Amino acid sequence: MTARDIDLLETVLITTLQVADGLTTQDLERPTPCDEFNVRLLLEHVIGWQQVTAACAADREAPVLDGSPTYRASSDLGGDLRAASATLVTNLRARHAETITMPYRGETPMRVMLAELIAETVIHTWDLAVARGQAVDFDADVVSAAHDGLTLLLGESFAEMGFRVSAETPPSADDLVRLLVRSGRAPGVWRV
Repeated sequence: MTARDIDLLETVLITTLQVADGLTTQDLERPTPCDEFNVRLLLEHVIGWQQVTAACAADREAPVLDGSPTYRASSDLGGDLRAASATLVTNLRARHAETITMPYRGETPMRVMLAELIAETVIHTWDLAVARGQAVDFDADVVSAAHDGLTLLLGESFAEMGFRVSAETPPSADDLVRLLVRSGRAPGVWRV
């Protein structure tokens, strides 16, 4: 694990917070490119897994039930997202062990967990942005790290549960579009 990985994750989380800023009740029911989630469920997923990972990084019991995070949307989703993101970064920065024990997979190298978390966060931030009609951009280092993380995720035993089969990427596609297509998204359909 490097401080650079956590810095990249923090950059993505800042973007996520910007995209989520000003959420309205109407936004919560909007569909997202992640078929099983509307905006409310997507944010419950993101916040819930941030809380789980933060607890695991601090060697505390993770808030999970039957393998899923227990977090449910409150009336202040934006505040919950800010708090979960801040706690996650703080706990990751304080962790010095090279592994982390996650409830769904056991002991995992920190570098693997961080790479996968960057990928998930970039992809779900894009999901949230297009659901809200916003454009989102990430710097090249973040997208490169997200590609590395997605490669790891697609090799996991649980990959079929979280990712659809990817389509062919157009040769002219930029790196973010390639990442989204590899994750099973159809960015052309969801263009802002």
